[in-house]
Amino acid sequence: MFSRKMLAKMIDYTALRPDYGRHEILEVASTSLNYHFAAVVVQPYWVRTVAGELEGSDVKVCAPVGGMFGVTTISTKVVEARACIAAGATELDLMINLGAIKSRKFRTVRQDVLEVVNVAQASRLTQEGAGEIMVKLTVDTGFLTDEELKVACEIGRDCGVDFIKTCSGYGPRGATLDDIRKIRAVVGREIGVKASGGVGTLRDAVKMLDAGANRIGSSV
Repeated sequence: MFSRKMLAKMIDYTALRPDYGRHEILEVASTSLNYHFAAVVVQPYWVRTVAGELEGSDVKVCAPVGGMFGVTTISTKVVEARACIAAGATELDLMINLGAIKSRKFRTVRQDVLEVVNVAQASRLTQEGAGEIMVKLTVDTGFLTDEELKVACEIGRDCGVDFIKTCSGYGPRGATLDDIRKIRAVVGREIGVKASGGVGTLRDAVKMLDAGANRIGSSV
């Protein structure tokens, strides 16, 4: 059984709507502080603002890298990752390159992931980041075959990501219990699994956690 405090620390409070202004973003930051969520996920533009609001707290700041479908160039992802870390992000949600996965360009996918992981790891040796920077690889399960999902998870695991995240929120569906089990079967207990998309109730969240997830995405 999960206590309220335990559940809160497994939630990524996500505010990626393009129509959110400063007022809404500050409300999201305030709510995250009140509940002690694991992280707040905001667009890169808002990272510095939210990092300032959360400074000294136990709530992390997370930013997406790679756009909606991961089809930006590797160099663009690297620049995005560095900029987000410099602004105060301590977690990065890297969108896998879906076009490359569907084209079986697995070397490209691996290079994408490895470059961003390297940026995160290097930041610990500079003044850009404060402490460890976590990378979560979004695989968007609704777009992938079982084989593609397996390869995507293997790439993430082998490149050293900290989490595999099920969905971006822009795909054909959200997370399923089967998704969580399939991902866990590949990555074992080495890294985290984030259930994102379609987890609308407490009961849904507990089912995902029981299936093997240890982070839940909750959007506002």
